[in-house]
Amino acid sequence: MEFIINRQSLHSELQLIKGVLEKKNTMPILSNVLIEAENNQLTMKSTDLDVGFITKCPAQVIEPGAFTIDAAKLLEILGSCSDQQMSFSMNEGTLLNIVSAEGNIQFDDIETMSVNDYPTIPMFGFEDCFSINANYFSECLSLVLFSISADPHKYALNGCFFKIKEGLMELVSTDTHRMSVLKTTVSDDSFEIEQLIPRKTIMELKKMIATASEDEMLEIGFFENRLFFRLSERVLFSRVIDGKFPEYERAIPINNDKVFQFQRSQLLEIMRRKMVFLSDKSKLVRIQFTKGEMNVVLVNSQRGASRDRVQIEYDGEAFEVGYNVTYFYDFLKNMTCDSIEMYLRQTGSQGLFKIMKEDVAYDYKHVIMPMRING
Repeated sequence: MEFIINRQSLHSELQLIKGVLEKKNTMPILSNVLIEAENNQLTMKSTDLDVGFITKCPAQVIEPGAFTIDAAKLLEILGSCSDQQMSFSMNEGTLLNIVSAEGNIQFDDIETMSVNDYPTIPMFGFEDCFSINANYFSECLSLVLFSISADPHKYALNGCFFKIKEGLMELVSTDTHRMSVLKTTVSDDSFEIEQLIPRKTIMELKKMIATASEDEMLEIGFFENRLFFRLSERVLFSRVIDGKFPEYERAIPINNDKVFQFQRSQLLEIMRRKMVFLSDKSKLVRIQFTKGEMNVVLVNSQRGASRDRVQIEYDGEAFEVGYNVTYFYDFLKNMTCDSIEMYLRQTGSQGLFKIMKEDVAYDYKHVIMPMRING
């Protein structure tokens, strides 16, 4: 086996691959990337048995072959060199040699592992698939990603509810304390799917989409309990979460009749100040509404308190709501709009938030559950 390849091209593809690799080292070969050289092209594959990545890179293949190598080690080798072209060749057995095109840099007898020991990589032909603008899909995912539960005991909530039916796409996430709901129409009204996408898959998919051009399309398919995402020559595949997502529509408040509009940046600065006094025992941010005024308070009995007073247009009865400041801050931090709308009802009510942004094709709602206010 022997090939010559552009160092930077190979390095860039490996950077995308490394995110899916097994980090717990339960199976050493899962730290490896499978590299196949054939027809003047490298095909690189990686998996942790749940999520996997396939990508291709042009190369001058002198003698076809395949091997697996520790991806982190190969990245370090490539990152330590400055030459553009690198030559790879296999000794008799399983030892790899890497030499720069000029011959002044050389790495000898690098250990590899047998291709036969590598897990079978699932394939999908994308004949029956759904297409959507890649960057638009990534934007939609960003609006729900931060609400996914990190609690391993809430297995069905460790991902995003993903549904397409009759031309409507839904993306929903919740950790039971907050919830993000996005709905948007799509051009394909015949494709149907209803699955739970794991958090890790979404994060790796967003990394892949970050390489896309403005108009590039993402293809999505489902086969044998796996989702497949294709962007040009790159494919990300993932097992779906086997669980039942809650009936989320029932958790969206419908009678919140007190509506307030704020500049997102203003509220973000206020909540950032509250985060200074955050602790395990001091997560409650109290928002008090009186005529013409809103007061935002977080008190930490050991560190101090933060108070902000904001002039608002309000002429109703005084009331107070309380929320986990981290959830409020996360919501504001992950939005890109200039203004938001806050829908409230009374003391102790859920908070319903909507974004105010022109020319958006999606409907977005965020719900934060209240915290008990004592005193």
